[in-house]
Amino acid sequence: MLLVAESIYGGTWASGAPPEEFVDFEICLAFHISWQVLQEMPPYIRRVWWDLLCARREAENRAQRR
Repeated sequence: MLLVAESIYGGTWASGAPPEEFVDFEICLAFHISWQVLQEMPPYIRRVWWDLLCARREAENRAQRR
């Protein structure tokens, strides 16, 4: 998993969607929730949070390039 994370953070990931474990870790970190709380959430909410997190990061990256 460490190699996957390094690839994603380094911008060299080219294997499609990131693994679920990576997504779960990022959601827990960004929204300050525990793994247990995340596991109890409906899958739809997890997907929406991931989409929001990705959209925010993309906007931050665009703003930084300006």
